[in-house]
Amino acid sequence: MNSKTIALASALSLSLVSVASATTNYVYITGSTAARAQVYATFNDVGVVFDAAPTVVTQGSSSANGASYMTFFGHQVGAAAGVITAVKAHWSGSEAGIADLVGGTEQFLDDTAANSLASATPGPFVSSPVDLAMADNNKAYSKNPGAAITGAACGIVPFKWVKQKGSLAGITNVTDAALRVMLTGGSPAALLTGNAADTSWVYVAGRDSLSGTRVNALGETGFGIFGAPQQVNIAADGSMTDLGGGIYVGDFGFSSGGTLAGTMGFDLTQATSVDLNVGTGHFSVVSYLGISDAATAITAGGTELTYNGIAESPATVREGQYTFWGNEYVYRKNTVSAQAGTVYTSLSSTSNGINAHADNVKLIDSRTMHATRNGPTSDVTHK
Repeated sequence: MNSKTIALASALSLSLVSVASATTNYVYITGSTAARAQVYATFNDVGVVFDAAPTVVTQGSSSANGASYMTFFGHQVGAAAGVITAVKAHWSGSEAGIADLVGGTEQFLDDTAANSLASATPGPFVSSPVDLAMADNNKAYSKNPGAAITGAACGIVPFKWVKQKGSLAGITNVTDAALRVMLTGGSPAALLTGNAADTSWVYVAGRDSLSGTRVNALGETGFGIFGAPQQVNIAADGSMTDLGGGIYVGDFGFSSGGTLAGTMGFDLTQATSVDLNVGTGHFSVVSYLGISDAATAITAGGTELTYNGIAESPATVREGQYTFWGNEYVYRKNTVSAQAGTVYTSLSSTSNGINAHADNVKLIDSRTMHATRNGPTSDVTHK
């Protein structure tokens, strides 16, 4: 994993070297998708990680900075002449990333892989342990609180609650108290609307247990980050998906926030949208999403909800009025190669790393915050 010699394919020929082959060091990064675009921008910012523009290969999305798989080939700042560093990324989720640092592996693009973005046949791949991981939560609030890893905060990541297309019009706001009830398997909508006539039920759709978005949602609402939320999966025809044995609400969650966001556009006014959990009638669905995925859901027909009566905006997050947000972290194993350690130091720099590349929408520069919190189960305080 540390060093080996590779023949550089002509499509990836680098101006950094004048020979057909070079010593190449490898660094592997995984974890949360929340700051993926900012990580991409940091690697491409000459002078931060690489001393010249790297050659970049991406697959798994229609946009390079949103790709599931990324490889950056370049000469690392401070590295010996003629030595190339290849940083390979596969974005797996926050909890998955922390778990991988403890002892897992991920699939990464092979050196011969070409740019194909949203290709139906991505790859080829290689499997490797990981060196670094992004996470939407401190390891203390993860499934591996005692992991032998070192981390640094690198920005603030906000989240939103979104109502699915065709849900009850009167649902405009969600509260911690109501969500704690709904996460146990749903509730009559009157709990959200205050209208006793709203007897149809509302359910939560969400992420699986490898997601940092889920950790933040369950922690922020007070449901408990290690709890088993009872969630639904809605099909394209608006029907409830059988999760097994005639069960329609259970500890189900999507591995991808983008996939979950797409379901928020499935229309619940269709004739097939029958509440199979209680037996009959209309039902509504709300979901927790990162900012990019929330935008996808809203474009598809979903509706953004206020949270505890406050709408999300960079301003309300900065002042601590809106509290559904987490601290973004970059982690490394306590023992890593020199090149992986240097990449970690570059990414974790407050002044020119990931934090400095925040767009202040999907990721907020921590230097602009007037509010702070330790983790998703702690209260927000003003500085």
